[in-house]
Amino acid sequence: MPDRADSVDPFTSQWRGLSRFLVRDDISADLMALFGAWAAGELPPSRPLLGGRGGVGLYDSGALHNVVLRPGRRGGFMARFNREVYCGLAMRPFREVRRTEILRQRGVPTVEMLGSGVRWVAPFAYKSVVASVYAAGAVNLWEYLRAAAPSERSRVCEQVARATRLLHDAGGVHPDLNLKNYLVRRRGGGYEVLIIDCDKVALRRVRDRDRRAAFARLCRSIRRLDPESAILGFESVQALRRVGEPA
Repeated sequence: MPDRADSVDPFTSQWRGLSRFLVRDDISADLMALFGAWAAGELPPSRPLLGGRGGVGLYDSGALHNVVLRPGRRGGFMARFNREVYCGLAMRPFREVRRTEILRQRGVPTVEMLGSGVRWVAPFAYKSVVASVYAAGAVNLWEYLRAAAPSERSRVCEQVARATRLLHDAGGVHPDLNLKNYLVRRRGGGYEVLIIDCDKVALRRVRDRDRRAAFARLCRSIRRLDPESAILGFESVQALRRVGEPA
């Protein structure tokens, strides 16, 4: 399935000195003011947010309110030596913004992206930032389940399975589905589930084995975070099993 044949690209690329930005056309001026402050190391005070790998803040800029800025931060072994600098010519934040927007236009529940930016710090080396709309009240799935009443957890997992099936039906294969790559919040009498970290999502025909692999990844995440099944019991796992069922 092609990346953008059925999607409208609302983003425009802009350069400022050694920085390049991808910004949504309808908010370009206000977002560029915030991105310019980031590139100059002069961001205004923000409300810090939990999430990502640190440094996430909530900002206002002109007519824009509640903009989440998330700096690119490495995880895993590499983070011991290099937290912020990425190498290469394939811009991960640009891919994340465009992939997420394509999925959103195809009906996948995910965050609303506003833009992203990179600042070159050396040849083939850059720092990055991503801007999105604040999902008020949302926390990652693992944190939500830990705080939820036991009777609530399987219902939340049903919505997680539904959101993941929407992703697959839209032609998206997420290679890193885990309990921390979903956001959950209460909406009315139910739950809203958002899929995040979509920069590596492959847009193609989704096969039954892709669905089974997604469920297997979720099971590995459960075993790692909840090895004693203290939070996710049989009913919750059964609800998630729908992720792996054939189309």
